[in-house]
Amino acid sequence: MNNEITLTDLFEVEMLQRLQDAFAKMTGLAAIITDANGVPVTKGTNFTDFCSKYTRSSPIGCLRCQQCDKRGAELALKVGSSVTYYCHAGLMDFAAPIMAGDKMVGCFVGGQVLTSPPDITKIMQVAAEIGLDLINYLQSVMSVPHIEKSKLDNSASFLYTLTDALSSIAYHKYIMKEANIEIEKAASMKSDFLANMSHEIRTPMNAVIGMAEMALREEMTPAAKNYINQIKAAGKSLLTIINDILDFSKIESGNMPIVNVEYEPMSMINDVSTIISTRIDNAAVEFVLDINPKIPRLLCGDSIRIKQVIINLANNAAKFTKSGQVLLKFDYKTLSDNKINLLCSVQDTGIGIKPEDVAKIFQSFQQVDSKRNRNIEGTGLGLAICRQLLSLMEGDIKVESVYGKGSTFSFTVPQKIVDVEPSISLPEAPTACAAGYLDNDYAHNQLKKDMEKLGIKYTDIKEAKEAGILPYLEENAGTLNDTYLFISQKDFDQPLQDFVKEHEHINAVITVPYGVSAHYNISNVLVANKPISIMSIAAIYNNETLNQYDSNSSDENYDFTAETARILIVDDNSINLTVAEGLLEPLNMQIDTALSGNEAILKISETMYDLILMDHMMPALDGVETTHIIRRFHSEYDGVPIIALTANAIGDVRNMFIQEGMNDFVAKPIEVRTLVNTIRRWLPKEKINKRSVSTKPVLSEKPAAIPKIPELNVKEALKLVGNEKLFLTILKDYYRSIPKKLKLIRTYKEQADWKNYTVEVHALKSASKQIGADELSLKAAALEAAGNANDTDTILANTDELLTLYSHYADVLSPLFPEKSSAEGKPPITRQALAEVFAAMTQAVNDLDMDKMEACIQKLDQYSFDETNQPLYTKLCEAVSDLDPDACEDVISTWRDIL
Repeated sequence: MNNEITLTDLFEVEMLQRLQDAFAKMTGLAAIITDANGVPVTKGTNFTDFCSKYTRSSPIGCLRCQQCDKRGAELALKVGSSVTYYCHAGLMDFAAPIMAGDKMVGCFVGGQVLTSPPDITKIMQVAAEIGLDLINYLQSVMSVPHIEKSKLDNSASFLYTLTDALSSIAYHKYIMKEANIEIEKAASMKSDFLANMSHEIRTPMNAVIGMAEMALREEMTPAAKNYINQIKAAGKSLLTIINDILDFSKIESGNMPIVNVEYEPMSMINDVSTIISTRIDNAAVEFVLDINPKIPRLLCGDSIRIKQVIINLANNAAKFTKSGQVLLKFDYKTLSDNKINLLCSVQDTGIGIKPEDVAKIFQSFQQVDSKRNRNIEGTGLGLAICRQLLSLMEGDIKVESVYGKGSTFSFTVPQKIVDVEPSISLPEAPTACAAGYLDNDYAHNQLKKDMEKLGIKYTDIKEAKEAGILPYLEENAGTLNDTYLFISQKDFDQPLQDFVKEHEHINAVITVPYGVSAHYNISNVLVANKPISIMSIAAIYNNETLNQYDSNSSDENYDFTAETARILIVDDNSINLTVAEGLLEPLNMQIDTALSGNEAILKISETMYDLILMDHMMPALDGVETTHIIRRFHSEYDGVPIIALTANAIGDVRNMFIQEGMNDFVAKPIEVRTLVNTIRRWLPKEKINKRSVSTKPVLSEKPAAIPKIPELNVKEALKLVGNEKLFLTILKDYYRSIPKKLKLIRTYKEQADWKNYTVEVHALKSASKQIGADELSLKAAALEAAGNANDTDTILANTDELLTLYSHYADVLSPLFPEKSSAEGKPPITRQALAEVFAAMTQAVNDLDMDKMEACIQKLDQYSFDETNQPLYTKLCEAVSDLDPDACEDVISTWRDIL
């Protein structure tokens, strides 16, 4: 039984007071209810002056009364029935306990009467002990009511029955309260677990997916690119499953808020189209969009959750459809002047659902027809999440399915109208005409529908000329002025290309699969990726740029540059900084980084930034606290957007960040499109330059050419490590470790420590092979073998030769990695900077995070050191270079002591 439970936790004081007053009125006796220690909870009823005016007015007397009340209740509890007893002042009382299970939580006390004349000697003694005026005290006892003992016993018995009923109520309330506490505790633990799980999973996933994004920009073999694509796809697949589990748990625990914001439905549909296009990798399945162009341009609702539902439904359609089409429809129905029902449906020609399984599909963890679908991945949570999300948004979902032929999932969700203007329109009635001949019937039929919706005069070449496209064009060339000709890539053969080239008044729009690039040196040819939707048709007639997408590249995300923009990225994890910097590299912005909130404050004091990306979870100053300082003490940053980067995507994070002074947030793992779109949204408009159609972003710089090193087999080394950039990194580490490794091998030889000697020459063998120092690697291998065989003669005879050659490589490599000759131009190190680095390094050591330790060294390298600090800086650099966290900790401890 919880020792913290009290009487007032179980009963309202007002209710206890009413019950006590009724008892006192019925019996004509005094009454009071106390807690388990005898301290009054209610105000005494029918109290005599002897008790209230005198005895309880004395501190000592009041304490004795409390002890009496408690003792009486304990006595009744002990004997299991009502009891009467003399109080410490000589009056007759009765008491009964109020129980909650096996714990006494209160006392119900009655009495303050006499059944015989008072004991004057006793009264005089009490008056002296508790410090009262004897005369007044004796006079007051004479007015105490006298009753028969039987009446007193009957009242006591009644009180016991009453408290027994109270105890029963108290026990059940206690059980309910304990259950509620456990439920709240479990909910809190679940929420905390979800937040922690979200952060712990999303943070490494951010590194995996982000690094994969950047790796795809490097020059590599097709096989390597395929491997990286598989890593990226597997990472995103894993993240989808994780997000399903987290979302379901958030909904179940009531932690899934609906955040209604203004949004453009066409932007949301475009995002959905891009995502689903990457998921449908089966050429036999056509992805089709059917959009009502009159959907209001600007709505208010939770577009993120609507998008989540659509993607979930479309993903299912893609998984279960082997041929035919996946059709996404977007329409609306007007409810009032400022409200519509958004109507969305996903139709497929997949395997369908059995009638008896339709009722099950919206249940959690259900995967129907499991034998047939055993190779299809998923948690069985997707449709349950969809229904619950729509319920939260006051929407509804239904399904129609024919087993073996396909399914249609459709939902409605009410949305407020912000701007009633149509989402898609042409400036005026287009004078240009259109003609179409698409190889896929689903896409071909949709093209015709979309042309009709936009009021464009359209000719269906398939219907007009069975012989094909070219015969039709040759017959009608004179009547096709300003005509857009939509043709599938496979039909745009050389004769057709020659025809279009000769007839400049015909504009050919070549449709290519998503993820495919196509280029034609013909001025009147446009290339458009599938799906060809009403959005892309309107873009063509409005002379807007058509993007081409490449599934192995992120070029499509970088349609602008911002050369004059300066941004600051703040994150305590150097890998996250590398990922964010790398993803933003194609935008050509000026990017600074900070490893802590404190460093960010210093940076903004020195430099004016146009935008700040702020990690949420950081040691010392976290992202929210850092934002508070910036907003409060740096008024020049009042209008500068601060975007939160968070792996803790639980609950109403957007509103939370906005309330804390930030402007927006990007969830980790960072999605390139989301990050770039967010930056486009918040950067000052004058900083954004539209990238020309002919210009592709420079996605990564090629490392400087490696100079010829006669002593190294660079060609073979590059085969081992894969690329020049990594080779130079390894070579630099090798060079910097030479002095320490030389000393270690020599020391172990002199101490005859053959075990550690063998370990070191083994490491030297491998490291030398990696950089192409083949001769040195062979000598080290021979001495390793000698060490394993305890052949000390060979070791003693050959070690000096090994060390001489090893030392020679320090001279060979030194021109490649000149030491920074001086601290010229660098500011002297400050106590504040050292304190920040010490804190970051200590955290890195605790986490065994070598990347973060290296980042700390890079931070220190920005400063100069006096003769006291320089040796310690050098030792710390060596410790980090040797990947030795213990040594780092020792150096920091020593350094702190001398400051």
